[in-house]
Amino acid sequence: MQSHAAQIVEVFSSLQGEGIYAGEPMTFVRFASCNMRCRFCDTPQGLCDSPHCRVETPPRSSSFSAIDNPVSATRLCEILQTFEDPWISVTGGEPLEQAGFLAEWLPAMAPSRRVMLETNGVLHAELAKVLPHVHVVSMDIKLPSSTGCAARWADHAAFLSAAVASGREIYVKLVVTAETTDRDLQDAIGLVTKVNKYIPIVIQPATPTLTFNSPVSDDRLHAVGRLVGAYLEDVRIVPQMHKEWNVL
Repeated sequence: MQSHAAQIVEVFSSLQGEGIYAGEPMTFVRFASCNMRCRFCDTPQGLCDSPHCRVETPPRSSSFSAIDNPVSATRLCEILQTFEDPWISVTGGEPLEQAGFLAEWLPAMAPSRRVMLETNGVLHAELAKVLPHVHVVSMDIKLPSSTGCAARWADHAAFLSAAVASGREIYVKLVVTAETTDRDLQDAIGLVTKVNKYIPIVIQPATPTLTFNSPVSDDRLHAVGRLVGAYLEDVRIVPQMHKEWNVL
């Protein structure tokens, strides 16, 4: 078997702050590098490689030690033995950029751990390598008017179809800003409807960062909720709760 090593930004324990599992204790493994550059990104440290990975020591202490990158699957399993959360969030960056490593590492973990994959939802070929080892897929549909990036509708459609066909639990997240257009929302609605209109949809208002500040008004946010909810069956508005709680 080919041995892989990964560029990892950080490993820490906290509460899930986004989506339908908000509030659930999780260990987060943040992978480096991302194939997109969303203007509202709140984890710029995940966009590129780093010589070091920081590991919360001990878990839930907000104190970190540094280990060298890249990190082997064996080393990562050793690190995670000190973390007791029942859930592991595989996040980024975009973790599927390192799908070969994920396919080696995830089966080596304790079977009692449940795995959530947090992804921008475009690398559908890489998803196939990882799906057998994932319990929940948290998939973004990147609205171009929100991200400032090119549209990826075909990639999102292929990704969503593959995830649903696998039988894995999935929910879709739509990040909205003041610039988000109804046209993009309608395209996202159509994409989800063609696959399964009962997939949970999370509308997430973008949180201001040091480089981005385009908050969506309450009136607009609720209008977005009404529009999406008119076509899809399970629509929720959930902000980034870890920002509200002031936790990692």
